[in-house]
Amino acid sequence: MVFKAIFMEGHAPPGGACLSSFVIARKGSSILVGKMKMPDVWVEKFLMGPDFAPKYAASNKYLLPARHLILGEHPSETAQKIIGEMLLAKGSKPKLLGVQSHLSGDPSNPDTGHWDVCFLYETRLRGKIIKPEWFSELDYMPLRSLHPENFTRGHGDVLKEQRLIK
Repeated sequence: MVFKAIFMEGHAPPGGACLSSFVIARKGSSILVGKMKMPDVWVEKFLMGPDFAPKYAASNKYLLPARHLILGEHPSETAQKIIGEMLLAKGSKPKLLGVQSHLSGDPSNPDTGHWDVCFLYETRLRGKIIKPEWFSELDYMPLRSLHPENFTRGHGDVLKEQRLIK
């Protein structure tokens, strides 16, 4: 059976699609990256899957400030919430950098194959960054020192496709 990605009743593959906004907070030639802790907070507040949050936290790898969209929420609203609710910061209005799509999971398995659609926003945060308790680390890192394998959840691939890291 072939599943078409026509998102209407009876046509969407069980794997579906994930819509996410990512915030790239810049400071000179550095960007803000963090490492997770408190997986339960990430599930409850930031819509991360309960099967994945503990794995991502245990990996001790970086991630970008990002969150899935709530049904009916505009990607720019999500980006603004990432700044205010996840980072507990104030910033300039997030500017759309681009949209990426990535096939995730096994495309031959309709239960796991799905599309990730990523809305990338850029902003500059104001004031000093104060690390919220759900991050074990949160700081600006020079882009030249970051590589895709430093990241969990494919976040490094998002940066690589945007040509920010190699």
